[in-house]
Amino acid sequence: MSDVVEQPNHLEFESYINNYTGRTAIDRALFIADHCTGLQIEALKWAANEIKKSTRDTEKYISCIKNLNTALQARGQPTVEPDNTWINNSNKENKTHIEQLENELKGSKTSSKENTRDGLNRLGELYHQSGDLTNSLKTYVRSRDYCSNSEQLLEMCLRVIQVNIDQENFTHVSSYVARAEATPNLPKKDLIQGKLESCRALISLHQYEPYVHVANALMNVSFEMNNTFNSVLSANDIAIYGTLCALASYSRQELRTKVMSNSAFKSYLELEPQMREMIDTFYESKYATCLELLESYRNDFLLDIHLAPHIPKLFKLIREKAMVQYCIPFSTVDLNRMATAFHTTVTILQNELTELIGRDHRIAARIDSHQKILYAKKRDQRHRALKQSMQAGIEYEKSSKALMLRLKLLGADMIVK
Repeated sequence: MSDVVEQPNHLEFESYINNYTGRTAIDRALFIADHCTGLQIEALKWAANEIKKSTRDTEKYISCIKNLNTALQARGQPTVEPDNTWINNSNKENKTHIEQLENELKGSKTSSKENTRDGLNRLGELYHQSGDLTNSLKTYVRSRDYCSNSEQLLEMCLRVIQVNIDQENFTHVSSYVARAEATPNLPKKDLIQGKLESCRALISLHQYEPYVHVANALMNVSFEMNNTFNSVLSANDIAIYGTLCALASYSRQELRTKVMSNSAFKSYLELEPQMREMIDTFYESKYATCLELLESYRNDFLLDIHLAPHIPKLFKLIREKAMVQYCIPFSTVDLNRMATAFHTTVTILQNELTELIGRDHRIAARIDSHQKILYAKKRDQRHRALKQSMQAGIEYEKSSKALMLRLKLLGADMIVK
């Protein structure tokens, strides 16, 4: 296990996991069990009970009980017996129901498209319940040929997206998000668009795209979605993912216009007040407060199945961005005072600033190591003004030529009316 957390600082397992439904709730519980020693037993017990309650996935149940008993033995606690009656009954029911539905579909060549589509959806759900995600996906894809309107096409896309997310196949998720968006006359457009934007954010995270793509997608999620998509993401996730990615990628101006003035996203932030506080303190240049608050939630974020691999990089980007913005207003910066503001030592701060100046060229400055002062490099204002003037001239020439061409086309009656 990598990035093992002994105990989260704020996360309460029961209230957290109740934000989700379906396989994502079980998968998140199992992820927490794998990455948090303090919550391992509680998470595995919850997952075992939830698998029995909401699925007929016997393989996942057996694996969960095996992991639970290993954890109990390691702590010197008595092991639990698997529910063999449930396992046998579920296996029989899976086989019987799937065979029955498959025979119905084979004998329904004369049935209406609607009946066939309904049968395929029920079969796909049975496969999904039993843990056979491959056949569930194939069955949902087959139902596409029997969709007769936009609403049915959209339903098919969302079912396929759900199974692909459960399989962590985000390339196919991307394909079906595009298909769903291309569906004409989308019903409940804001709600559906919110779900698709949430999927797009997950795609960007799992394909390691720039975090600005994740932030942009989540800023477009209407609050109408709220918790209606919690088989994938909860409303709390929108606030957390959106805040972290915005802090890591947005400029100060973008934070104000895209986040702080965004009424829908502000509604999501009400669910996670600490994320709103991070944004406010960062925008107000209270970087030490922001970074302290951020650090206090590190262990919680490391237990998120989608965010965990990105936390080290996100935290690094947010810290570097704070340092860059701290330096912007000044021509000279006292490293002793800056180190105090960032609650670090001068040596560590100097190393971080050296990296930002040298390798990344994020700060145009030089450091006096003896005096512990950072000097901003003076920009050549004359050269900058000349460059801007030249660019304005080029743009003016292009627009003038385009206008003259349009006038000539109008004169020759060559404009499409």
